[in-house]
Amino acid sequence: MITLDRMLRSGREAYWTADRDAPFDDRPIGEILAERASSRPDAPAVIWDDGGTLVTWTYRDLVARATELARRLLASVDAASRVAVVAATSPDWLFLEYGAALAGVALVPVNPAFTNDEIVHVLRTSDAALVLADHTFRGTDLLDRVTAAAAMAGVATVHPLSGWAALPAHEGELPRVRARDPFLVQYTSGTTGRPKGAVLSHRAAYNCAALSMVRLGGTADDVWLNVMPMHHVGGSVSVALAVLSVGAAIVLVPAFDAGGVLELLERTRATIIGAVPTMQLALLEHPRFATTDVRSLRLVQSGGSVVPTSLIRRCEAAFGAVIVNAYGQSESPNAIMTSPDDDDAIKAETIGTPLPHREVRIAAADGATAGIGETGELLMRSPMTMDGYIGVEDSVARETLGADGWLHTGDLCSMDERGVIRIHGRVRDVIIRGGENIYPAEVEDVLLRHPAIADIAVVGVADERWGEVPVGVYRPAVGCAVDTAELEVFARAALASFKVPRRWVELDAFPLTASGKVKKHELRRAIEGVPH
Repeated sequence: MITLDRMLRSGREAYWTADRDAPFDDRPIGEILAERASSRPDAPAVIWDDGGTLVTWTYRDLVARATELARRLLASVDAASRVAVVAATSPDWLFLEYGAALAGVALVPVNPAFTNDEIVHVLRTSDAALVLADHTFRGTDLLDRVTAAAAMAGVATVHPLSGWAALPAHEGELPRVRARDPFLVQYTSGTTGRPKGAVLSHRAAYNCAALSMVRLGGTADDVWLNVMPMHHVGGSVSVALAVLSVGAAIVLVPAFDAGGVLELLERTRATIIGAVPTMQLALLEHPRFATTDVRSLRLVQSGGSVVPTSLIRRCEAAFGAVIVNAYGQSESPNAIMTSPDDDDAIKAETIGTPLPHREVRIAAADGATAGIGETGELLMRSPMTMDGYIGVEDSVARETLGADGWLHTGDLCSMDERGVIRIHGRVRDVIIRGGENIYPAEVEDVLLRHPAIADIAVVGVADERWGEVPVGVYRPAVGCAVDTAELEVFARAALASFKVPRRWVELDAFPLTASGKVKKHELRRAIEGVPH
């Protein structure tokens, strides 16, 4: 735990002073990658299970692949442009991430589970010059879908990600890339119901990950088995760049499957895994767990939701590893974290203390800094915060990132006298299901189009496995009977499946404020006792 003299500006204010004495790397990511390849050329960098055979790329291999991909990108797009990727996790995804960094091209990850409309929106607002996509995803022809979406968005070129070597190559020098240049445009849904792109610079993304790896005690000997998708900052930043920061190895997994992950843990002798509580439970409950050798594992990084104390104790006993809970947003990843030596109560009930170079305060309703123990909105200011949004109006962006540099997280928190931060709820209406953010406004907008629905509110309720799940509370239109199975099919046509309510509750009327807004906290309490 960081000492108290780092923390409070005054003895009664919930204000954490940034630790600016910690190292801060002000180089572009491609330069850091080149240094790792120079100092550790033969060290394993990427490990992949190719049909039962473990394939390893060294740091020398990784920089060679990334450099070749950078040249092929620059033959198709201009430096400082944006390239989108719609694909599951694979070595090619990681090669592209580093290739884009070397080319000075900002990468725009797109969740392959997005609907066609969602993909069109991301491609159109990001102004992507090129899209690389998988051929298939979950049994569907993804490349055809993306090609159609790109045409609607006005993107001229779509190419298979696995066939990137067939692109023409740029023969000149690679451009000079600066640490403050855009590295990633990470789309995250907003309260307006449309995804918005958070722009992270090289220095922001890299230092977010590197400083978290310091708290984890990471070294070059670590092997991090990554089950977080690369289209999410949990994979592309929190894991990939953390591994790069110490020259360790990353094991890539195309999708989470408990049995396959357990097998890889044993075969790769992984030392770290990042897994949200739902994944932890799936691993512990899998029949193969009892016969899997997981003794190499030293650390499990959790996040995305509150981790029950009982699960922490169960995991640490079963894995023989330490649990660490992390907090961040696409707008500012890896911001706050518990420490490996924290007690179970801190890990289960809090998100820990801010990482270095993070100035943090709890803001009361009037904007002033709250007192110790008081609840208010969590605000953060840091050189590792996004530079801004694309795809939204300036007024909307300013609500999140003010001119004074404070990022309004939308989370209601309190800070104790040690600087330990506890989450109490959310200012912005967002549900976190298994680490995935669901914004009710987006789901409600879709469901209100159904002719049998007069009114609907989507709320999150506690769930042992997922942390929270969305529940659709609806009022039928006059004279209409609602078929919830048909309603779910209707929702799935326009929304990624994780956003679709898993439960439905019919009410005659909603509890409303004087201004006519739904009192969702009352609604949530009312339906928690409804059988399902």
